Amino acid sequence: MRCPAAILIPAAVALVCLPFTTSCRPRPRVPGWVQAAPGDSVAAFSGEAGWVLTHKDVQSILARDPMVERALDLFLQKAHINPRTETGRVTFHVIGVPQKGEDSLRRGLEHVLIQLNQFKDPIALVAALAESFPQEGSLRLQGREWPLHVILDIEAQGAKAHIRAASDEKGQIWIGSLEALGRLAAKASLDAQPDAALAAEWINPRAPFQGYLQPEALLGGLRESMEGTALKDLPRGVNALFWSITPAPEKDQPVRFELALAGTPEGINQVTPWLQRLVAAANAVQSAPGATPELIQEKRRVALRCALTPDQLKLVMEKLGQSGFTLPGSLGGKKA
Repeated sequence: MRCPAAILIPAAVALVCLPFTTSCRPRPRVPGWVQAAPGDSVAAFSGEAGWVLTHKDVQSILARDPMVERALDLFLQKAHINPRTETGRVTFHVIGVPQKGEDSLRRGLEHVLIQLNQFKDPIALVAALAESFPQEGSLRLQGREWPLHVILDIEAQGAKAHIRAASDEKGQIWIGSLEALGRLAAKASLDAQPDAALAAEWINPRAPFQGYLQPEALLGGLRESMEGTALKDLPRGVNALFWSITPAPEKDQPVRFELALAGTPEGINQVTPWLQRLVAAANAVQSAPGATPELIQEKRRVALRCALTPDQLKLVMEKLGQSGFTLPGSLGGKKA
């Protein structure tokens, strides 16, 4: 599964430096999916269920890992979930970085964890899970034992994968291999990591499309696949990158884009040239007149908020190693 990301900065950047204080700081307010996201997540893409489960570009990405696609489709069918009427959110997490030489089965199933949350009727969702899939074993989440349900068992290319699903006290559903689910249970959630929480707090929690990257882990394990992208040029010390996209009220109008990075003070101090190079790349393709982008910086985090045209968004995602992402026309009149 390729790492989801989207970054583009139109012409000018206005810098606003804010004082940074750590005393009596309240717990960061982060999007709901981040609050329960596995601490081992190195990349994630989160989108509204109705879009994620029907959009052809997402389906084509899932098709690259047929077993992941099969597990999700089987769950949706047996749980009688209608993607076109559902209001929840589906998030795909990459758990750990695949190692060189791993076969395609392990690279897909063992490293992808699917999270379903904020559905309109979580009680019915959990009931459908219990009724449609047999129970086998349990998983300890949030201090409690939760039943594991068998989605499917796969054996291919000499490798085996046991795909299971579990729910938690918030009515969320988790689908993944026993290994991925075990890593979910073993570590604190993503928002317990200071840099991740700081960055996640500065994106729109209601944006239809959101994502996360852990640059250091990705560059360490997937450096070859990062060649030709902007990610490889990020300074060291940037430990978390979150983005959000909110479509415009009308089709083909600029979309609202937010990018937030957090890390060491040294890393954040060196991010500005990286942002400027992205500005230059944007200007080389298309000038987007309009409101001046806003850049807000603290000691350990920086956030950019700006408007992007659909073409700019597509171009930048390609530069960051995530080709194929386009906003569907059906969301043209939808607000977050």
